Amino acid sequence: MITNREEVLENALRVFAKMNYEKASQTVIAKACGLSKAGLIYYYPFKQDLFIAVIDKYVFGMQSASRKFNFAYRTMAEFIDQYIAGVEHTMRRLVALLGEGGSPHKCKPNFYYYHLLMQVRLYYPDADKKINEIFMQDYEVWRTAIKAAKESGELRQDLDVDDSAMLFRQMFFGLSFEQAFLKGLDTRLLSNKLHFIYSLLKA
Repeated sequence: MITNREEVLENALRVFAKMNYEKASQTVIAKACGLSKAGLIYYYPFKQDLFIAVIDKYVFGMQSASRKFNFAYRTMAEFIDQYIAGVEHTMRRLVALLGEGGSPHKCKPNFYYYHLLMQVRLYYPDADKKINEIFMQDYEVWRTAIKAAKESGELRQDLDVDDSAMLFRQMFFGLSFEQAFLKGLDTRLLSNKLHFIYSLLKA
């Protein structure tokens, strides 16, 4: 029998990601954890409390820029490579947590993660503010890198930093979302696309 709070969160993550919040009853979650309903309630008396704990750890925690990326770059090209490395590291962790099986829909883990994000917007208190903070963190790392590359002469001087950051960020987000419906994000393709944008903006 599972008695570890960490394992409860991991199993609850898989349930919430692969089921709608309304259908993910405490009984269903407890069974996935190898617990009785009473055993689950010992850790989290209310389903929403458990959902919030899962989201804090596996969405807002894992997507925090300070945890997701470890930048030490000198050029914009190096920044892009390190950005991809951070995305890959986070994605490997999530794929390992969510797994390939356990659903009749046969979707990839990337899709289930987006499914979870949609539920965050519906069921997490003040979700819009928290999600916006995560998005703004990502835009800021792009803005910082672009500004430095522009000041060093690596990028064109006529570039608008905010517009350029949005171009890179939306390529990542759009490709990630689109490919979640198929086989999951191809980070080699993402790298090619980001470096292509970089080639257009070079001085």
